[in-house]
Amino acid sequence: MLDNATFHKGGRIAELVEAAQCRLLYLPPYSPDLNKIEKCWSWLKARIRHGIEQFDSLHDAMDSVLKAAS
Repeated sequence: MLDNATFHKGGRIAELVEAAQCRLLYLPPYSPDLNKIEKCWSWLKARIRHGIEQFDSLHDAMDSVLKAAS
């Protein structure tokens, strides 16, 4: 099951899936509630936005948030 990102369609992955006698199922367009990683990105972005002013760079903010989460 994949989202509708263009890089998920066609190419080598589709060939491999068909060769395994499987099929690809795509989520409906813009369905973040069905895509678990979207919740993770939303959480990460919210924490970065909340404290971005205390960091010198986006990289530093991301590093801090990810370290706090693990």
